[in-house]
This record gives sequence, structure tokens and C-alpha cells, in this order.
Amino acid sequence: MTSYILREPDAEGIFVRRLNRFVGIGIINGREELIHIHDPGRLTELLRPGARFFAYSKSTGKTRFYLTAVDLGDELVLVNSAIHNDIAAWLINSKYVLNGYEVIRKEPGFGNGRFDLLLKSPSGDYAFVEVKGVTLEEGGIAKFPPDAPPTTRGARHMLELARAVELGYEAYVLFLVFRSRATSFMPNTTLDPRFTESLKYAINHGVRALAYKLMLTRDWVIIPVGQLEVRIE
Repeated sequence: MTSYILREPDAEGIFVRRLNRFVGIGIINGREELIHIHDPGRLTELLRPGARFFAYSKSTGKTRFYLTAVDLGDELVLVNSAIHNDIAAWLINSKYVLNGYEVIRKEPGFGNGRFDLLLKSPSGDYAFVEVKGVTLEEGGIAKFPPDAPPTTRGARHMLELARAVELGYEAYVLFLVFRSRATSFMPNTTLDPRFTESLKYAINHGVRALAYKLMLTRDWVIIPVGQLEVRIE
């Protein structure tokens, strides 16, 4: 079994509070430091005052550190959404997901926007993939989006995937679940009914929704766990 290896973080700290969408304050080596948070979700189930986190050092910008994971005691949760596409590409090329498909381009253009990955299928056809990271788990159910404001961008991506199918492409949305207790996946209808309706529309028009669970070890290795059921109600 191959694994996705992360560079070991440069620092660990204690989270204090979030200042805005992309910046938080944490205590590292006894000092308050500004932390860049790439994931735009509020992540209130993870980034609570007193939560232990791990970060990389930064050499540019207003923030000196870049958040990568939160330690919940019994599990590490990856919150660095900047590497989701790389993880998805690794899963596909390693044949854990969509066995036989090959990643041929990242961030391919489509219409006036972009998807995350372009694949070639075993039959030689092209397939688009949109990747979504999942850090929220409630009662064993992984949910997207988390506690952020409704994701108009995510809903738009679902409709664009459906349009790609109409044009003759294969299309997939891949949910990467980073919570160990998750046994299934559902869209977070209570928070964002528009995303749920867009996902339903996409599935009804030929888009395939996949969810895959991953574990981040304390050796900073991402291990594939297995595919989860996608439940749409």
C-alpha cells in the first residue's frame, strides 16, 4: 500500500481565536502568532479556543505560520485545503479511486471557470473531477459544507459538472473525508439547501458522487481507509 507523505510541520501551538476568513491567532513557543487558515470554512467544530494545532512556517505575508492540522486528541484532522487536489490526484493515480483512470491535468478550464482535475478514462474518454474536502462529522455522518456560509461556488460547480456531462464528458465530485468516525457522507442540507439541490440535480444528470475516507497519522502520513456511502435524502 502506498501512502501520501506530508512534510512534518515546523511548529505546534494552541489556538486562541479567528480574526477573519483566512487569519487566526495561536500561541506558539509562548508567543501569540498570526496563523494563515487556507480553508474558508469557520471550522468551529475544530478551531475552538485551546485546541492544539500544527503549522508550517511562512517566509512571506502578514502571517508567520500556515495551519495544516488540528489535534482532537484521538485523531489528527487535516485542514490544509490547498493540497486537496494533490491528494485526489494521488488517490486516482494509485488506483484507490476510479481505478484505470489517469490524471492528465490539474485545474483544467471549462467554460468561464475551472474544475480541479481532468482525467482520461480506460476507454480514452475525458472526465472532469471536482474535489471537496470534508472536516465536519456528526453522529458518524460526514457533511459538506461545514459551518461556513452557504457555498455558492460549490453549488455552481455541481451545475457545471452536469453541463459537462451534457457535452459528452464524464464528471465526478469527489469528497475527501478527513474524519475517522465517519461511516457515510451526506450533503449538509440544514446549512446549505442550495448545495444539496445542486448536487441532486448533478447526480440526476449523470454526475457521479464519490466519498473517500482518509486518515492522517502522527507520522504525517495520509493513509487511504476506504470508500463511504453517499446518502442523498
